[in-house]
Amino acid sequence: MRVKFFSLFSLLIIVCSSAGAHTGWAAPTSQQNWNITSPAEGSMVSGEVAITGTASHDNFHAYGVLYAPGPRPTADSQWVPIVFGVQNMVVNGPLATWNTTEIPNGEYTLALAVYEVGNDTPNLYFVNELTVANADETPTPTPTASPTVDPAAEPTVVPDEGAIIAPTIEQPPASTPRPTPTLNPAPAAGTENGPEAANDGKAPLFSPEKMKDAFVSGAWLAFLLYIFGGIYMAGRAALRYYLKQEHQRTR
Repeated sequence: MRVKFFSLFSLLIIVCSSAGAHTGWAAPTSQQNWNITSPAEGSMVSGEVAITGTASHDNFHAYGVLYAPGPRPTADSQWVPIVFGVQNMVVNGPLATWNTTEIPNGEYTLALAVYEVGNDTPNLYFVNELTVANADETPTPTPTASPTVDPAAEPTVVPDEGAIIAPTIEQPPASTPRPTPTLNPAPAAGTENGPEAANDGKAPLFSPEKMKDAFVSGAWLAFLLYIFGGIYMAGRAALRYYLKQEHQRTR
């Protein structure tokens, strides 16, 4: 009973944190909204990318747009500002321009941070699993001049027909025939003893080994969900701390 409650609690943490990452825990008011509408999550980008969306609040102070390597935010994410400290609200418009040619190809995460007046803790919105794929410039190979051969400098040698020796072709050794494999006789159908007789020659549907494997798989799944939830929450906390320090420094 305790394991079942632990698994459900871990799953609830992940669902709530995922929902919070997209909405920023915003109240449903017209002036309290922050999101990125383009690029969309999971898309492939290249060149200069126009980042559009909304950064507004009843008590708006400033906003910033940042990126970090990796498909999702973690506690070790290295955040790099694209724009920061912008004190103009934006509603369904351009937020920043991201020049992806200055970074290596790979997976990245975008974050929008909206600050309120008198509050150093930002409201966050993430765009996960972005793939930067810029074409690599292939250098043009330098043509190499072919050497000129003077026919007069190299005399042509005609071999003597009597000196030509025909190559000797040896026949491959005879292959040793492989032994014919002996097949084990199949068990006679209708055996009275054993689980196969009780299920028309098929394996039992619910064996103790299968039930044990299912239990172990469920326990591992619950453990992994708990670990991923903890990593995601740690990433959010680390980003909030970084943005708080950056906001205090730019004041």
